[in-house]
Amino acid sequence: MQDNAHCTVETIDLIRAIEKATGRNLRFLFDQYVFRGGHPDYSITYSWDSDSNLAKLSVTQTQAQDGDTSSSSGLFDLKLPIAFGSVQADKAELKTFTVRLHDRTQTFYFPLEAKPQFVSFDAGNHTLKTVTLEYPMAELKAQLQFDPDPLSRIVAAEAIAKKGGLEAVNALTETLHSEKFWGVRAEIAENLAKIRLDQAFASLKQGLKDPHPKVRRAVAAALGGIKTQESYRALKALVESGDASYYVEAAAAKSIGNVGASSLNGKTKDKKVVKLLETVLKERAGWNEVVRSGAVAGLSQLKTSEEALEIILKYTEAGTPQALRLGAIRALGTISTGQSKQNLEQILERLESLSREEFFLTQMAVIGALGQMETANAIGVLQALAEQTPDGRVRRRAEEAVEKVRKAIDSNQAVQTLQQEVDELKKANQELKSRLEALEAKTKL
Repeated sequence: MQDNAHCTVETIDLIRAIEKATGRNLRFLFDQYVFRGGHPDYSITYSWDSDSNLAKLSVTQTQAQDGDTSSSSGLFDLKLPIAFGSVQADKAELKTFTVRLHDRTQTFYFPLEAKPQFVSFDAGNHTLKTVTLEYPMAELKAQLQFDPDPLSRIVAAEAIAKKGGLEAVNALTETLHSEKFWGVRAEIAENLAKIRLDQAFASLKQGLKDPHPKVRRAVAAALGGIKTQESYRALKALVESGDASYYVEAAAAKSIGNVGASSLNGKTKDKKVVKLLETVLKERAGWNEVVRSGAVAGLSQLKTSEEALEIILKYTEAGTPQALRLGAIRALGTISTGQSKQNLEQILERLESLSREEFFLTQMAVIGALGQMETANAIGVLQALAEQTPDGRVRRRAEEAVEKVRKAIDSNQAVQTLQQEVDELKKANQELKSRLEALEAKTKL
C-alpha cells in the first residue's frame, strides 16, 4: 500500500491506513493510548466461593486522573481476557472469559466447575498496562510455576516478593532453579533481593552459577542492594575471579561500589573497594570497555571518597578510550552528590571544559552528569551549552536537565526546611518538658 508514500502525514492518516489494510478501526486505542497518553494501572483481587463455585475478581484502575475522580476522565475502556488455569500432568489448561473494563472499580463473577489453581489477568498479555495482583499465596505460586505466559509469571513473582516472608523466599528460590526461560529467572532474582531475609541472600547467591549470563548479571546487580558483609564477600570474589561475560563483571563492579559505600559492621569498605576497582581499571581491558566502565560506575557509588573522584577525573581526560571516557564523564554527576564544596567546584570546572567539545556524545554525557547534580552552578553550564550548540537534540536535553536540577534543588531545600522545623519542635518540646519537670519539683516541695 503506497497511499501515503513520500507525503506528510498525521496520526489520523495512520489510523485510516491500518483500517484500510486490516479492516479494523483502531481509533479507540489511539484515543486512549496516543491522544490522551499513559496506560492503565490495574489492581486485582481474587477469591473463590466454594458454595456457588464462583470465582470473584475485583479490578480497580489506579492510574491518576485529571480533575474529578468520580468521573470517567482518565479511565481506560478495554476488553481483556481473564483465564482460569487448572494443572494436569504439569500442563496448564485454561478457561478464558472476556470482560470489559471501563469503570474505576468493577467486580466479576465467573462460574467454574472447580476451583482454579491460578488466575491469568489479560491472558497472553497483549495490552500495554501495569498490574498489581492481590491474590492468595497458593494461586500466586501456581501462576509463577504453571502460567504459560512468561510476563504473567513475572507479575506473579513480583506479587510474591511483596508478600515477603520465608514462604515467598522458598517459592521464588524453587522457581529460580526450575524456570526454563532466562528472562523470568532474571526477574525472580531481582525480586528475591527485595525480601530482606538471610535465606533470600543464600538463594540469590546460587544464581551466580546460572548458565545464562543475563541471569548472572541480574543477580550481580541485585546483590548491590543487599548491603551486608556476605554480599560484599560474594561480589568481591566475583570481581576478583571474573566471569565469562563482560557484562556480569561490570554489574559486579558497580554493585560492590554500592555495597562498599554503606556501613558494614560500623565502617565502610570504601578504601578497599577503591583499590580493587582501580586494579580492574588497570588490568581488565576488554570489548568496548564494558568491564572498566562498570568499575568507573562502581567508583561513582563511593560518593564521599576523594580517591574515587580522582580516579574518575583521570579517565575523563583526552586520550582515554571513548566508551570509558563517556562513562567517566557521566560518573562525575553520580559521585558529585556526596563530595565537599571544593571537590564539587572541581567537578563543575571539568564538566564546563568538556561541554566546549563539539563531539555529540561528549556533550550528551556532560548533560547527563550535570543533570544529576544538586547545585545551582550546574544550571549555568547547562544554559550556556544550550545557547551555544547548533544541535537541537543537545539543546533539548540540556533544557530538560535544567528543570531536573531545579527540582532537585527545590526538593533539597524543602527537606532542609522540614528538618529545621523538626529540630525547632524538638527544642520546644525539650523546653516544655524541662518546665514541666520544674513545676512537678515545686509541687512536691
